Amino acid sequence: MTKTIKPLVKHVFPCEEYFEISGVNYRGNTHTYRVYSKMTDSMNQDKFAKEYEKGKKEGNPHPMDSILHFSIFDSAVKSGDSDLMNFIQSGLRKYPNTLSRVIYNHSGKDEIIHNYGTSDAYLLTGDVVGPDGWIKDINDKKSLELLIGIKDTMKLDKISQRINKTHMYLWRINSKPSEKIERVVRFGAGDYRLFLYAGRDSSNVFPAFRVLQVD
Repeated sequence: MTKTIKPLVKHVFPCEEYFEISGVNYRGNTHTYRVYSKMTDSMNQDKFAKEYEKGKKEGNPHPMDSILHFSIFDSAVKSGDSDLMNFIQSGLRKYPNTLSRVIYNHSGKDEIIHNYGTSDAYLLTGDVVGPDGWIKDINDKKSLELLIGIKDTMKLDKISQRINKTHMYLWRINSKPSEKIERVVRFGAGDYRLFLYAGRDSSNVFPAFRVLQVD
């Protein structure tokens, strides 16, 4: 009698494309991150916070705060990988959202909440209010460190030049408001500048980069 063996079928989906970057320094610790080629759907920051929590729980890629963005950009430039830098530039031209929010207070220090609305939120305080301008001309460098973790304006402009072939420009609230206002931190890239926005409305919907820490 011939024995019939039932075939075993496995449906294997192709792995999603990503760049894996080692040596990314984030909040004093060095890790390896994967940056995925597909960005999120467009949504506001509150929904991004939910996407972050869902991704973290399931071990899937998720949005990130503005400081981690620039840590990854810095590592990308150091790597010299042109494909990665071109990918980042392409993503920046979609004006990506982040999980960082600035609270401009009418008196006292401003507050910057990174990983806003998530279980990993952390708060920095300082002065973010000031004039718009080219990063290389910004005098209150501490405000840049609060927003993106780097206060070295020459280094920031080098990152901008390598990724977007332009100088970098800061837009923010220019004077103390009469009452507290909250704004998101976003990026953008055009033919003439790489933008750091610290004054965009939190209801605005844009896509975001997706990352996953792997060590």
